[in-house]
Amino acid sequence: MAVPASNPALEPSYRLAFGGYRSRYIDVELSLPASPDGVRLSLPAWIPGSYLLRDFARHLVGKHAEDARGQPVVLTPVDQQTWDLAASEHPVTVRYRVYCADFSVRSAHVDSSHAFFNGTSVFLRVHGAESARHEVVLDGHELPDRWRVATTLPTIGVDERGFGRYAAADYESLIDHPVEIADFIERQFTAGGVLHRMVFTNPLPETDFDRIASDVARICETEIDLFDGAPFDEYLFLVALDESGFGGLEHRDSTALIFPRGHLPSVTAVGVSKEYQRFLSLCAHEYFHNWNVKRIRPAAFAGLPLDRPAHTRLLWVFEGFTSYLDDWLVRHAGLIDETQYLAALEETINRAMRGKGWSRQTLEESSFYAWTRFYQQDANAVNAIVSYYTRGAIVALMLDLMLRERGSSLLDVMRRLWEAHGAEPLPEGERIETLIEAAMGESMRGFFDRALRSTDTLDVGGLLARFGVSMVPRAEQGGPDAGVRVDLRDDRAARVTLVFEDRPGATAGLAVDDRVIAIDGFAVSGTNWADRIARHRAGDSLHLHIFRQGRLLETTLRLAPECLNQHRLEHAPGDSAIEARRAQWLALAEQAPVER
Repeated sequence: MAVPASNPALEPSYRLAFGGYRSRYIDVELSLPASPDGVRLSLPAWIPGSYLLRDFARHLVGKHAEDARGQPVVLTPVDQQTWDLAASEHPVTVRYRVYCADFSVRSAHVDSSHAFFNGTSVFLRVHGAESARHEVVLDGHELPDRWRVATTLPTIGVDERGFGRYAAADYESLIDHPVEIADFIERQFTAGGVLHRMVFTNPLPETDFDRIASDVARICETEIDLFDGAPFDEYLFLVALDESGFGGLEHRDSTALIFPRGHLPSVTAVGVSKEYQRFLSLCAHEYFHNWNVKRIRPAAFAGLPLDRPAHTRLLWVFEGFTSYLDDWLVRHAGLIDETQYLAALEETINRAMRGKGWSRQTLEESSFYAWTRFYQQDANAVNAIVSYYTRGAIVALMLDLMLRERGSSLLDVMRRLWEAHGAEPLPEGERIETLIEAAMGESMRGFFDRALRSTDTLDVGGLLARFGVSMVPRAEQGGPDAGVRVDLRDDRAARVTLVFEDRPGATAGLAVDDRVIAIDGFAVSGTNWADRIARHRAGDSLHLHIFRQGRLLETTLRLAPECLNQHRLEHAPGDSAIEARRAQWLALAEQAPVER
């Protein structure tokens, strides 16, 4: 059938029931008015903020439709995520189940401990009605009595646990409000005059929730101050906790996070551990996306292109700038000292510089090919691609330092972006470069050509030196270089996880997933691999026994001198001008007290 014309009067309504939660199902009913022309339905193939086609529709089970008389209405598949609903003179209900077994921030997960979902995994899109009001009923009568709802979906009428009726202004809004249902711990605070909530699911009981809320409040207040106000009326942090997971996904007035529960501070903890600092930076990162991605966004993402990849060369701006500023914001909020900040910056720089990927792919290419390369990395990724997160963060750092030498900063650029493109998408091309040049007061063509469109090495060390920070070369690990990384947790064999091109492991023919079981006839494992290598000198030849796909192989690994492709950042005191620049770069924000 022909694709229906836009019909804002066609208001879809959904009812979600959770009787199958122990089997990881959500039951969905989509109610539609009579349609003499039929209706096209689809489910997004990807979720904004995570640039990979994920085929959420494969988790839909038992799709069928019937009219108000109980008569079946035909659903005809168009492609993997699209169906045509036949014409009907009566209202129609489409029923289906969603299997929810992806414990991540990008999809849906339901089990006996909680229910979490993004709208892109659950709500069928009614073509032609995208601009219409969408109503949702959350039916919780079959869930445990202690479970409550946490979401920023606007309410119409809900009970004390949050179950009941919600509504979204349009489809784009509908799929941008993740929902968590559980017996969670909640904390609230006010920042920038806006109510913020933090919801923690499955935490350790001795976790210091009050401290976490207080620290995150300082980050939120800092970011709101930078933009002279918040672009939302409320905000929600959904924090799912497990043993080792890590991730975050931004939404317009909320974020979904996954983090190891043991890395959050206990009520007896003192100071900011490296692990807790990582959590604070994750919160700062996703919160900054409220401005940089959710509202200042690339033109390629406008218009709900959720059935196909939306290519942009600008992810170095949206993710790279945010990846640089997240740690800086934690420092600016006064939660870590300069030494801790430099350690975090050092880690970002080193991740970008290991391997040969930075010399094989430009930053614009990294952004453009995110769908098939960054989000589908293979065993050779470290040698073939560069991350728009980490190299983008290095470019952001360099721009910030150069701007500060001229009396401006990257924050000024972000404010200019906010003024010019907070409502109007940022076009591809040189618009962003023009905005940066305006803040810089001079042409930056040569820098942009090197940083964005070439694989040249960038002199970040020279810039840092002008701010009293030295980059001291160091080895990835002590001792001679084997040119591979192994799984340090494996106590049965040294399983190879990375092979660096043109280094000893590659020359020896080692491959990812090889299991080295012996060096010179003696057993070796991931837990003692580094110690065994460190007993040797550069130039020594080691006889290895390895298993590859169940076959025993032998090879010779000739160790090389230590590989100095990493750096340590150190404070290098300079003259008064250098010290002044450094102090201004790493200065703390002035903040009003935060209400809790």
